[in-house]
Amino acid sequence: MEHRILPRYPIGNPRRIWRQDNFVLSTFSARGRNMRSVIENCADAGFNLLEMGWASHEQAEEALRLCEEIGIDLLYQDFSVFGGMQERNLGRTVTRETVRQVADHLRPYRHAVGVYVWDEPYVEDQCIEARRQMDLFQRENPALLPFTVAIPSYNMLYRWDNGQFEDYLRWYVKDIDPPVLSLDYYPIVPGWLYNDEDQLDACLMWCDLGLMRKLGREAGIPLWFYYQGVNLHNYPHFEFPMVECMMNAAVLYGVKGLQQFTAVGNVIDENGDKGPFFEETKAVHAKFRKLGNTLMALENRYVFHSGEIAEKCPLYTPFSDNIADSAVLADVPLEPRVSLGEFTDAYGNTYLYVLNRDIDGPYNRGGVPESEAEGAVTAVRTVTIPLREKFRIYQVRSDNGRQTDPWEDHAIRVPLAPGCADLFRVQNLAEPAFTLEYRIEK
Repeated sequence: MEHRILPRYPIGNPRRIWRQDNFVLSTFSARGRNMRSVIENCADAGFNLLEMGWASHEQAEEALRLCEEIGIDLLYQDFSVFGGMQERNLGRTVTRETVRQVADHLRPYRHAVGVYVWDEPYVEDQCIEARRQMDLFQRENPALLPFTVAIPSYNMLYRWDNGQFEDYLRWYVKDIDPPVLSLDYYPIVPGWLYNDEDQLDACLMWCDLGLMRKLGREAGIPLWFYYQGVNLHNYPHFEFPMVECMMNAAVLYGVKGLQQFTAVGNVIDENGDKGPFFEETKAVHAKFRKLGNTLMALENRYVFHSGEIAEKCPLYTPFSDNIADSAVLADVPLEPRVSLGEFTDAYGNTYLYVLNRDIDGPYNRGGVPESEAEGAVTAVRTVTIPLREKFRIYQVRSDNGRQTDPWEDHAIRVPLAPGCADLFRVQNLAEPAFTLEYRIEK
């Protein structure tokens, strides 16, 4: 069987200079008492980018040296000199000479790939200042990523319930015109955004993701997403399938960067030693490092969810796609708590990313109520995705990124643990069979 190698190219905002080559696995504010342990263990856990958001001058400089030594990329921030967080540090004067000095300081460091300019600017003067500093950094060192992140819809001013969030994010995209459109959302909060019965079904995270996808597509801007990696609000049980489900949910929408908030408290502890989620994070990062080359070559066309989200999150309706529009999927409802993203590459090849978003519910017990299951929970459920006709199906392996030998079927049947997802390529039988991979060309 023929194996094809297809070129892919760096992506980026067409109005900006910076371009992204590879799938990003990042963590916010990678700091701790022992910075060497922090950076070594974050690199060991599979992060390929560390962010110095909220860092002091001393922490930023130590990270700069250590990232260069250890060989992991860095988003540099020094609050004493530039940048801001929401309304903070707005009154400090940042001149072109200030930015030139920072850019020149970073120039010898190969792993200093960007600057963390502003965390969640959300009113006009902050956005104006963030844009001004971003433009200055682009002028002084075009190779640097000038990074900002938008504020999520549960802020005090711009929300879905007051009808203001879409206006804010649209304004943010237009006024800042960022190289990447990054958004954060942390839903595991007791009694508010999340509960064990509904899980993520009623969560407005889907609305934020849907709007981000829509605006990123309109503006031609790649998407990144901060997911919740730490138990911010003392949920009674915070488990790794919750984290992995949020990562995979973002990938459904076509993100090219997964950003964790935050490694401290789960991947590492405050000293920088390995934390309780270290091994799980390392394993899921290994998967995305292998799938990332393919994901970078794909453009999201549709996202489909089973009916719980339409029922429990009606505000998501404007962002819903119609499964009847798919050229490969049968026009039937998805199984409970299943989501999938449909993608194409530049050559017309079609991919499906299938997610089991039932983190700890009846569908992972074979439909048997917990009271009757005698304590035996099925860790893996087999998800079936009916197809419009018989297709040739290839799985993109998560252990090496290669496509398997194909099989022919009217459905994809895939065993998935809670919160997990797999990637498949679907091919018309009239075409010759071939496996493929992508190689970056600049």
